[in-house]
Amino acid sequence: MLMMPNALAISAVELGDGFRITETDLGLEGVAIDPVGESVLIYGNDAYIRYLDAQDPSIQIELLWPSSKNINDADFHPGGQTAFLVGEEGMVLRYAKQDHSVEKAASESSLMFSDISSVAWNTAGDWAYVGSTNGEIWRLRADANGSAEVHVIVGAGDGSIESMDCHRTIRMCVVASTVNGIGVIDRDHVLSWVGGTGYVWNGINCPSGNSNVCIAIAENQNIATIYLNPNDISMSKPEINTLTGLDSFFVGIENQDGGRSLIATIPASLIEHDSLLDASFPWLENNDVEDIELTSGRIIGTWTTGVDSGWIITNRGYVVSFAPPPDDSAGLLSIWIALAIPLAMGMVVLSLVYSSSSRLQDWTVKRFGSKKSRKEITVKDRKLARAKKSKKYRK
Repeated sequence: MLMMPNALAISAVELGDGFRITETDLGLEGVAIDPVGESVLIYGNDAYIRYLDAQDPSIQIELLWPSSKNINDADFHPGGQTAFLVGEEGMVLRYAKQDHSVEKAASESSLMFSDISSVAWNTAGDWAYVGSTNGEIWRLRADANGSAEVHVIVGAGDGSIESMDCHRTIRMCVVASTVNGIGVIDRDHVLSWVGGTGYVWNGINCPSGNSNVCIAIAENQNIATIYLNPNDISMSKPEINTLTGLDSFFVGIENQDGGRSLIATIPASLIEHDSLLDASFPWLENNDVEDIELTSGRIIGTWTTGVDSGWIITNRGYVVSFAPPPDDSAGLLSIWIALAIPLAMGMVVLSLVYSSSSRLQDWTVKRFGSKKSRKEITVKDRKLARAKKSKKYRK
């Protein structure tokens, strides 16, 4: 993993204008972004749900659901027109983008009234997986009767299912458990635990790039790369690395673009992880965050609106944009590069001149050489002087 030293760490982006959704602390838990990046759902305590326009989040629609249960996770269907939201006591809700309606998608009894902690639609969009704080995992889908067809996934563990995500093209999903580590669900809905026990995993993202990887994070600066192999599940074991030199904890991970993900931390900062390079870089440094509203909250989600630009939202409902610095602004890193390149070229030229000039070499020896070397140069100069005098007289 590549991390710049703290002394030279410079944010790749800078914050723009921000605003609060409401003046009250919303107690948000997360965000769900549709596959094409047009719509965002935010959710949290007391069944709070709100639609935001991804490009302009000031365009909003509050979605009302009469409940005091908390919503813990949400995920859009691959088609982008509907989403499942899950929460306490077996709550599963279905959102429809067409009319912004919310309705119950499954009976609480079919999920044993368990607190549902995570949800993810599979690659084909024919089943959604939901996991509970007790470690159960089900697959479900709407049936013809307006309720849901629900099946238990065999082999679920004991710890809370903290996160799930499914790859965009490979029909495999990744599961993070507080006790059993990291699991993989194949196209036949078979769950296999592949490793990563002993870590507090709290986020998974399968980037939208053309790679076969999913990324999991744990709070103590741990990053796991899971190389999905549909032909041999045993080859999908996580490779775990720890980022050093960080005084922060990982609290979430979202897709940025291509093979890149953004990791949210406490204190408030963002780290870019590039799965194609298998490397991590500073993105938004905490030292560069002067926005009190952002630093006083916890980042619960990010989404992209373009290359290296997008929005951040906190648990309190504060939304702020980020984008690359203007072209006319040069950070410390740019200054170092601007100085280093001509300096290096100058050193090369000087080296060539020095190696081709015997007079420069002799002068250097006279000033800085040893006593023996200086004596040899003196003798050499005297010989040259005599030779020149001899030639002059011959003319």
